[in-house]
Amino acid sequence: MKTKKYIIYHGREDALPTLTRFTIPQPVQPSNVSMSIPSQCVRCQRIGGHPYNIPRGLLIPNVPVLHADRTWTPKSDSWKDIMRHWTEGEPRLGLTLPLKDWPHHYHNGPLGQQFNTKYYQRSVIATEFLDKFQGNEEAFLEAYGSAASQGHTKLLKAVLDACKQHPEDGARRSHLANEQRSSPSHTSIA
Repeated sequence: MKTKKYIIYHGREDALPTLTRFTIPQPVQPSNVSMSIPSQCVRCQRIGGHPYNIPRGLLIPNVPVLHADRTWTPKSDSWKDIMRHWTEGEPRLGLTLPLKDWPHHYHNGPLGQQFNTKYYQRSVIATEFLDKFQGNEEAFLEAYGSAASQGHTKLLKAVLDACKQHPEDGARRSHLANEQRSSPSHTSIA
């Protein structure tokens, strides 16, 4: 182990300084050993005044998504970005672990302030689509098309309102479909 010598001068400005010598051990890296950063590197962040290691890929991207060509996903398709983040992740945005696979402590506990609300909002939309509509995009858009076309926030509100009004899955789905067919904006030309 190498050491570096430091000299510190003590004393007042108007007096002669006193000299203190000390050494700090420095680790020596052998030339035949290479340093590599592990793939699951962590970043340190202060949460609640305490340092907390956050695994790489632990973030929830904003929607609509900004693409590499500097264009944004249309608001009407932001729910599809949410579905991709939920089921596949999006490594190019830093989301390496799909939201559906996040352990409970990622979106609760010390990280709760940062992730809980976004995670909950994404889970409401994703579970409505995947569980209640079995991933059927046509049926989902038939029920929520007007809200989905206005963006993910309006879609979330529509899903939450539908859950309050019709807590039973089948009743909600059929009611929404009937409501959509009878609305004046959804008229068919014969």
